[in-house]
Amino acid sequence: MARQLRQLRENSGLTQEKVGEQLGGSASKIHRIEQGQLPWPDELGMMLDLYKVPDSKQAVLRETVDKAWQPRRTRDKQDGEGVEPQVHDS
Repeated sequence: MARQLRQLRENSGLTQEKVGEQLGGSASKIHRIEQGQLPWPDELGMMLDLYKVPDSKQAVLRETVDKAWQPRRTRDKQDGEGVEPQVHDS
């Protein structure tokens, strides 16, 4: 996916600096994503919109990222992160 995102960015005529700026980050963040760091789903969505990727192709890429994040979300919930404590009346 990293190479694909780089190619999409280059085809759109945008620089890493410009994309980083549009995402509220930096060129180094885009560089890391293009080197294999998994983007957050919302970051991916913004990137794909900037690159004017057709909806059908966006759906495939978004699904890939969502699946990649799923084990992390499950692990975090098992570790108690992001889970509201349950209070039971005795």
